[in-house]
Amino acid sequence: MGGAAPTPSGKGGKKALDASLNLVPFIDLLSCCISFLLITAVWSQLARMAVTQKGQGAAGASDEKPPTPTVSLTLYIDQDGYTFAKSTGESTPIPKRGDDYDYGKLADILKDAKGQYPDKNDITIKSDDAVVYNKIIRTMDVVLSAKFPDIGLSDKGGGT
Repeated sequence: MGGAAPTPSGKGGKKALDASLNLVPFIDLLSCCISFLLITAVWSQLARMAVTQKGQGAAGASDEKPPTPTVSLTLYIDQDGYTFAKSTGESTPIPKRGDDYDYGKLADILKDAKGQYPDKNDITIKSDDAVVYNKIIRTMDVVLSAKFPDIGLSDKGGGT
């Protein structure tokens, strides 16, 4: 390569010291490793969670007030109508009006709940399997109009 190595001459017949290496597979492997590391670096940023230990400040003492218990609101939908329940144990049944759900009464009850808990933005809607999808969407519209923007939806038997 390039004539820098001694060429075999005459009787000695020594082998050339130059060796040609094929660097293409090495470059391919290196480019795959670099792309893999870049992609996983982005995933690790997406999967990161900020976690702090409760009850310990900078000095190790608890300076924070204990959290005030929050009320969770749940709206159950089944074939008979609605049941609006609070985690305090109160529940308000809202029966159907004829063949359709009573959206007006539901809106009134939700507005009263928003008046009692003005900082509350979330509510869970638990639906029975037999409820038609259109009724669930219309119920979600009523819940949104009552200023509960964070809606959790699940089936009646499962969790949130």
